[in-house]
Amino acid sequence: MKKLMRKILILICACTIVLPSYADDSTTTTPEPYTDDEFPQFMKDARRAEIITLGAMPFVTLNATFGYSFVRYCQHDFSSDYFPNPFSKTSSYTEDEQKTILFTAIGISVGIGLTDLIVSIVKRNIKKQKLLRENTGPIQITPIEQDEDAVQLSLPPPPPDGGDGGDGGTTDAAGNGAEESDAAGE
Repeated sequence: MKKLMRKILILICACTIVLPSYADDSTTTTPEPYTDDEFPQFMKDARRAEIITLGAMPFVTLNATFGYSFVRYCQHDFSSDYFPNPFSKTSSYTEDEQKTILFTAIGISVGIGLTDLIVSIVKRNIKKQKLLRENTGPIQITPIEQDEDAVQLSLPPPPPDGGDGGDGGTTDAAGNGAEESDAAGE
């Protein structure tokens, strides 16, 4: 049994050493940057919110600790025993107080991340709507048949010389003279 295990171990080691020599040699080792359409927008938004939430956490925790210390100092009639000392080597907080500070900091950090998420989504939608309005233009043509408030106006009478400026004959929509359209109608 030991000989079999030894053979398997030698085979695994040999494969580990030999197989990389058959790997495809790439001419470039420079990584390719991400393209704009590689990730959907909701994933980019979620990643941004996550980064902002986690990035705000240390600062919010520090401020929540200072705030809690100051409130506790005020509630105990400004006693020197409760003076907020950020440079103290020992913690003067109970376990419940530490949990309260931590959960408050987490809640505020998540609130900051969600606020940024909402603001960026609203900004992007406003930008899209503005671009859409600019591309569609303010002029929209609606046919008279579809517009309930439209009033159809009658055409003005033709000028006395016949309108063609020529021999005084009139033409129809097809461009035929009056004589030709009468002959075609018979």
